[in-house]
Amino acid sequence: MASRRDRNLRAIRQKGGDIAEEMLVSQGFEALTARGLAKAIGCSVGALYNAFGHIDGVVREVNLRSARMLETALRTALAEEAQSLEARLIASARTYFDFALTEQERWRALFDYPVRTIPDGRMFALQDELVAMLRDAAGVTDAESPQAVRLTLLWASVHGLTSLSARGNISGLDATEARKYLSVLVRSALDADLSAPEN
Repeated sequence: MASRRDRNLRAIRQKGGDIAEEMLVSQGFEALTARGLAKAIGCSVGALYNAFGHIDGVVREVNLRSARMLETALRTALAEEAQSLEARLIASARTYFDFALTEQERWRALFDYPVRTIPDGRMFALQDELVAMLRDAAGVTDAESPQAVRLTLLWASVHGLTSLSARGNISGLDATEARKYLSVLVRSALDADLSAPEN
């Protein structure tokens, strides 16, 4: 049976995660401070740190929720697109892109938050799941195979274009045009010959 202290910390983690998520989505991760969040929860700063370890722990909790949202959206896109591998990969790339542009504060927290503590490993595990999901969709069973490397490189390209578009860092190219290019990235990756020597 959990002690009263453990129950209190669990309640703070749940309520704190919910409130932090609302604040992050509406105001950005910069709005999350230990003092402000503790006040919103109705606990002391010490209790907040006991529950999360550090303000990084609060952001990490919200990021896990955001990453699970993204994972669900990608799984749905892959499941709904029953045509070719190319079509499934394009659908998942567009879903990834759309998530970044419609959930900009979640995206910023996932990729731009300056982490100051050691990661707990859960986010890395979830990232591995996302790449494994793509391998499954392509029928690739060997994570070290050229096909797996091709998918990883493809997703790095999709992520790069998505990040630049979400931040508005591509001069002269709006998000609509950038989104159209995702299909070009997918087709180029599928056609690439990774065994060819470098020039």
